[in-house]
Amino acid sequence: MGMGRTAAAVLAGAVTWAALWVGGTTAATAAWPDQLPAGVAITHIGVLAGYIAYSVALSVLAGYVASAVGAMRGVQAVRALAVLQLLLGIGFEASAWSLTPVWYHLVFLALIVPATLYGGRLRQQQYRRGSCTWHIESPSP
Repeated sequence: MGMGRTAAAVLAGAVTWAALWVGGTTAATAAWPDQLPAGVAITHIGVLAGYIAYSVALSVLAGYVASAVGAMRGVQAVRALAVLQLLLGIGFEASAWSLTPVWYHLVFLALIVPATLYGGRLRQQQYRRGSCTWHIESPSP
């Protein structure tokens, strides 16, 4: 049961991050087609900084979700999610290497793990203090 719970928590965090990233970047591309033409290199500092900020926010949220779903195994789930997010991030950044400056790739990747861990830690701290009013329970047998 514990390992399945951890896997479900990692999956929940990863799906949260991916769904919101795809949805958010699609919406941004539709809203600002002049700054974000599809398949063209992005060099606008504001856009790049916005993407990094969005990624950090999503990583915090994903860590929080993984911790909530993982419950008592939340720390393990968040650590596993952070590693998974970094590995996926490396793959995606490598595939889009020519579309953004090198500094963007490095900053994007450098912030994934600490932001994800922070989200998990935030959830655990709130739960311990009693300020988090919900957590996902294991189903009763």
